[in-house]
Amino acid sequence: EFKWQDLWDLLTDKAFIFITLLCVTFYSAVFPFIKYAPDMLMNKYGLARQISGNISSYLMYGTILLTPLFGWIADKKGKSATLMYLGSALLIIAHLLFAKTMITPYIPILLLGIAFSLVPAAMWPAVTKIVGENKIGTAYGAMFSVQNLGLWAFPMLIGYVLEKSNPGIAELKAAGKDAVYDYTNPLLMLAGLGVLGLVFAFLLKKADKN
Repeated sequence: EFKWQDLWDLLTDKAFIFITLLCVTFYSAVFPFIKYAPDMLMNKYGLARQISGNISSYLMYGTILLTPLFGWIADKKGKSATLMYLGSALLIIAHLLFAKTMITPYIPILLLGIAFSLVPAAMWPAVTKIVGENKIGTAYGAMFSVQNLGLWAFPMLIGYVLEKSNPGIAELKAAGKDAVYDYTNPLLMLAGLGVLGLVFAFLLKKADKN
């Protein structure tokens, strides 16, 4: 039976707070990126739309193959907090490679695919180790609510940062002129979310030790 006290207990549980904050920062650094990735690849690398879409889709192919593997490792070896820590670090590296280098996009997409396999495979099962069995449904519901707040806000924030970083580009494109967006600042913002995720993963691991 649901009790409001259950929700209060979760909100005063440090480990649950950290894993929820990791959830929202991590997913907000991945799903909005997937939305903008084809356009980013077209503008940054001058790729055709079809090729950009194909490269973006490789991220999901990686998760199909790797998530069961990392889930198995989490089941057999534990170390869920460490896996989340590693996934958050790979997320930062991938976004920084996109933002600050012209390295082939296949490499950062591969790193993102690994990160997007590591963190969810370790994070969602770890909730059952953090909260009591009678609160699991409430815990997942709270996490999904916070996650969806991030997925609502950050695509708009990325669009805002992109427009402010590229004044006049939208007008030039609307007029049919040859102009490209510079995605550096939005990508740095996503890397910043990865840094926050890394901090929350570290705090979660510390709370787990305690």
